[in-house]
Amino acid sequence: MNLRISSYVLVVLSLFLFIIPLYIGNTAIVSSTQVIENIQDELLDMVELTYSIEHNVYKHRNLLLEKIVKGESIDLEVEGFDLEENIELLNLTVERADNPQINALLLRLHKRIIAFRYVEISMVEAWDANDTVDFEDALIAYSSVASKVTSDVVELQDLSGIYLNQAIAQVREASAEATDHVRYSIFGGIALLLFAFFSMQRLTTKYKEQTERALDAEAKQRKLQKRLENYSQDLEKDVNKKTEELEYRYYHHALTQLPNRNRLIEDIKVIGDVHIALFNLDKFQEFNDYFGEELGNIAIKEMAHFLMQSTPDSCSLYHVNGDEFALVSSQSRIKDEFIEGIRELQKSLNSKQFEYGEEVYILMASVGIASSSTNQLACADIALKEAKKSHTGLSIYQSSMEMEKVYEDNLLCSKKLIHAIKTDNITPYYQVIVSLKDTSLPVRHEGLARLIEEDGSVTPPYQFLNIAKRLRLYPEVTKTMFYKVLKTIEHEQVAISINLSVEDMNNSAIVKMIINALGSFEFNNLITFEILETEAMDNYGDVQLFIDSVRSYGAKVAIDDFGSGYSNFAHILNMNVDYIKIDASLISHVDTDKNSRLMVETIVKLAEQLGIETVAEYVSTEEIYNTVKELGVDWAQGYWLGKPVSFEEMKANFY
Repeated sequence: MNLRISSYVLVVLSLFLFIIPLYIGNTAIVSSTQVIENIQDELLDMVELTYSIEHNVYKHRNLLLEKIVKGESIDLEVEGFDLEENIELLNLTVERADNPQINALLLRLHKRIIAFRYVEISMVEAWDANDTVDFEDALIAYSSVASKVTSDVVELQDLSGIYLNQAIAQVREASAEATDHVRYSIFGGIALLLFAFFSMQRLTTKYKEQTERALDAEAKQRKLQKRLENYSQDLEKDVNKKTEELEYRYYHHALTQLPNRNRLIEDIKVIGDVHIALFNLDKFQEFNDYFGEELGNIAIKEMAHFLMQSTPDSCSLYHVNGDEFALVSSQSRIKDEFIEGIRELQKSLNSKQFEYGEEVYILMASVGIASSSTNQLACADIALKEAKKSHTGLSIYQSSMEMEKVYEDNLLCSKKLIHAIKTDNITPYYQVIVSLKDTSLPVRHEGLARLIEEDGSVTPPYQFLNIAKRLRLYPEVTKTMFYKVLKTIEHEQVAISINLSVEDMNNSAIVKMIINALGSFEFNNLITFEILETEAMDNYGDVQLFIDSVRSYGAKVAIDDFGSGYSNFAHILNMNVDYIKIDASLISHVDTDKNSRLMVETIVKLAEQLGIETVAEYVSTEEIYNTVKELGVDWAQGYWLGKPVSFEEMKANFY
C-alpha cells in the first residue's frame, strides 16, 4: 500500500474515531436519562404507595374506633377499609419493581393489608355482637396489623432509598466509563488525524521530489536522446565511411589503387562479351630477389602508371594480382584492332627503361589474349600460360589450349598418384551404413579410397582413379585398399565393404590375391565385396564364378549402383548376392519423384522375394531417410548419416 492510500485510510479512521465516541456518549446520556426517569417513576410510586397505605390504614382505624367510642353503627360496605383500591395500587407497584427485596416486602405488605381488612371485619362483627372478649382480641390484632403495616412502609421507604442510591451509582459508573471511551477515542482520533496530516505532508513532499526528479530525468533523457541521435548520425557516417572503405578495398588493389580482380569479374558479368588481355611480368620473382621487395613494389607502381597513361580510352585497366594486369574492352571493338593495340602496348612496355635513384631497369611482360563469350578471364589465363611456356611473349586463346591444360593436370595427378603409391598414402576412408529395421544391429562401413597429398590434403577418388586405370596402376590401388581394410577388420572386428570393378575380377592376379587372403583370414564374415554394376559387365559367367568363390569362404557380395541404367534385372537378380545397393540417381529423388519411389519399391519387393537385403545410397536428408525406411529398405548410407572419415575418426565416433 503506497503512502497516498495509507494517508486516506488514516483520515477516514480519524473521522470514525470522532464519530464513534460521540455516538457512545449520546447513547450513554440517553441510557442514563432513561434510568433516572425509571427511578423517578419508581420513587413516585413508592411515595404514593406508602402514603396511600399508611393513610388508608390509620384513617379507617381511627374512623372505626371513633364510631365504636360513640357507639354508632358501622357499615363496612361503605365505611370499611378499601382493600381493592389498595391491592390494585400495590399490584401496580409490584409489577414495576425490579428489586428482589422490594418485591418481597411488597408481597408481605400485600398480605398485611388483606389481614388488616379481615381483622377490621372481625372487630366490627364482635362489636356488633357485644362480644367483649373477641372485640378486645380483634382490637389488639387490629392495632398490631396497623403497626406492622407502618413498619413495612418505613422499611419499604428505606429500601427505596438504597435502591435509588445504587441506581445513581450505576448511572455515575456508566457515565464515567462512557466519558473514558469518548476521551480515549478523541485522543486516538486526534493522533491518527495528526499522523494522517503528517503522512499527507510527506506524500506532498515526496510527490514534489518525484516530480522534480521526473522533470530532471526527462531533461537528462532529452539530452541523452540528443546525444544518441548525434552518436547515431556519427555512427551512421562512420559505418557508411567504413563500408565505402571496405567496398573500395574489396574492389581495388591496395598497392596501385586500380580496380582489382573482384571488380574485373563484376564488370565482365555486366558487360558480357569482352576482349581481355592479361599482362604478367616475366621473371619478376628473380627481380624481387635481386633488387628487393621494396623496389619490386615500386616497379609494379611504375608499370601501373605506364599502363594507365598508355591504355586507350576504349579499354579499362585492372590490377588483377601481384605483377599481373588486365586490359578489357567490349567486343564491339574489332578483335584484330584490339590485338594489334595490345601488341603495340607490349612493345612500348618492353622497350621502356624505368629509373629509381641510380638503378635503371627494364620490365618485360608476357600477354595472354582471349575473346571468348564465357570464362573470359580463365581463357586469357590459359593463353598467358601458353605465352610464357612457349616464350613467344604473346598468345591468343585457342580452344585446343584447354586440352593441353587437361593433359597438364593429368600429368600432375599422375605424379601425385605414383608418389602416393610409393609412400603408402592411398588409404581407406570409412562411411557408416546403418540398419533401418533393427537399430540393435551393429553399424557397418564402406571403405572408400583416398589419396593423401604431401601437404596433408585429401584427394577424392574421382580425381585419380581414372588416371590410375590409364596408367595401369589401378591394381595397386585395389591391392592397397584390400589389405588395409582387412587389417581394420582384424583389429576392430567391424563389418566393412570394399569396392571391386570388372577390371579387378578380370585380373587373375587380383582374384588370386583375394582368394589366398580369404583362405587364411579369420573374419571373412565381416567382409563384403561391392561389385560395380556397369554396362561393361558383359561376362556374367566370370562374375558369378568370382561371387561363388568368395562366398564359399564366408564373405558377402553386394551389387553396387543397382538401377543406374544398365541393369538387366532378370540376369543380375539370378546372381547369388547378399545385398543390392540402390543407385543414388533413384535414392536422391525418392522423397519427391513418384517414378523413383515406384522403382525403389519394385527393387525392394523383388529383393525380398529373393532373400536379398537392400541398401539405400546417397541418403542426404531426413526426408529421404524416412522415405526409404517407409519403403522397407534394410540399410541406409549417406551424408545425413555420416561422411567418409579416417580410421581414427571412425574409432572415435563408433567404438
